[in-house]
Amino acid sequence: MPSNIIWNIDSTSFVRVDNRTRDEANNECIEILKRLTTECLLSAGIDSATQQNAALGIYPPERCEAIKSYIAACRNEYLRCKALIQAAQTNDEADSVQFIPPQVPDGL
Repeated sequence: MPSNIIWNIDSTSFVRVDNRTRDEANNECIEILKRLTTECLLSAGIDSATQQNAALGIYPPERCEAIKSYIAACRNEYLRCKALIQAAQTNDEADSVQFIPPQVPDGL
C-alpha cells in the first residue's frame, strides 16, 4: 500500500495512504483532466453555443478558425495527458501528470 508523507505549511506532517487501485487512480485522474479541459474552454469564453456557432461558420472566418484552433489545442493537451496517465506505472505517476492550458489566441 503506497503512502506519502504530506508536509503542511507549519512544518507538521501526516501520512496519506493511497488505497486506490490503478484503474481507480486512472479514472479519477482522467475525470479531473476532463474538468480541467472544460474549464479551460469556458474560461476562454468558448461555451457549447460558441463551439456550435464556430462549427457552423456563423462567426467571421478568422474567429471561427481561432475558436477551432483553440479547441483543437485543448483536445491535444487532453489526449497528451490521458496517454501519460494510462501509461503510468503507479498512482503517484498518474497523479503527477499536469494539464498545461494552451495559450488563448487573439480573435476569440
